[in-house]
Amino acid sequence: MTLAVRNQQWLPQNSQRNYPLTHESTRLDATGTFELPTEFLVSLYLPVYWSLNTDPGKFFVYKVTSASTGYRIIIGYNGASVVEVASINVLKSTHTENRSYSVIGQGDFSASRGFAVIGSLDEIEDQPTGEWTFDTAGALLETDVVRPNIQGVSGIQIDNAGELSEVLTGIVRIKAGRNSKFRVNNASEDEPEVIWDAIEGEGLTEDCVCDDEAAPPIRTHDGIPPDGAGNFRWFGNDCLTITGGQNSQTFEDECSEPCCGCEELEAITSALESFGERATTLENFMVSLEASVTQMDLVVLGSRLGDRGCTPAQDCP
Repeated sequence: MTLAVRNQQWLPQNSQRNYPLTHESTRLDATGTFELPTEFLVSLYLPVYWSLNTDPGKFFVYKVTSASTGYRIIIGYNGASVVEVASINVLKSTHTENRSYSVIGQGDFSASRGFAVIGSLDEIEDQPTGEWTFDTAGALLETDVVRPNIQGVSGIQIDNAGELSEVLTGIVRIKAGRNSKFRVNNASEDEPEVIWDAIEGEGLTEDCVCDDEAAPPIRTHDGIPPDGAGNFRWFGNDCLTITGGQNSQTFEDECSEPCCGCEELEAITSALESFGERATTLENFMVSLEASVTQMDLVVLGSRLGDRGCTPAQDCP
């Protein structure tokens, strides 16, 4: 007579077998040093978007990091090369048996959000610490662990001249601004359309961002306007070079050079100093000469005999 077995518990059963790893998995890392206990990872749910075109039979436990504070599990995908898909973090201080942990997607799988159940930590604490790498032979996952998921919009970001906004999630309302209008076309229920129109004849010009006190812009140079793009160009030649700076331009004449150097300037300075000394000497001489002339005039004037001249017959002996 067959004896009925009742009240089979899913997680306790998994702690006695390889699941969620395949039955053929060795549970050994690539070096054969670290063994993943059956009672450690007892359940795993990993949603993957079907649009990624993955093979559910190629997901495996890629890395396990064992540390004094806890454990980190990396799920990998063995495609053209091994890709890290998701991670699970387990903290020893807060762990209780058969506790659920979030599975956080990475890279192309960043929108994947699942959960894992960690059983007992007794056996894994007897394993050596460090980071251990597995291959598909050691830790291949059962295909039913990977659940296909329909991809949706996980969030919206606004790109404004390279500056990204925060990710908008939940209900995002698209609001029409100046000179624009949105229309929803539900003609096709399978693929509804949102149409963005520019409103014709509504003054399709931007508001001026300049304040009233701003200086007027430069419109022409010597009556010459810019080109169609608003640019005005300076052209140099072999002797004249033009260098642009921050809000400035520098013009340099490369053909003309000073005719005098330091030696010539020193000679001219010395000659000027000598000329100054001689000019002072000449001035002193002129003062002395003027005094002599004045004295001579006084002597000559004092030696006059009278107002009349003398005649030899009368006055002269």
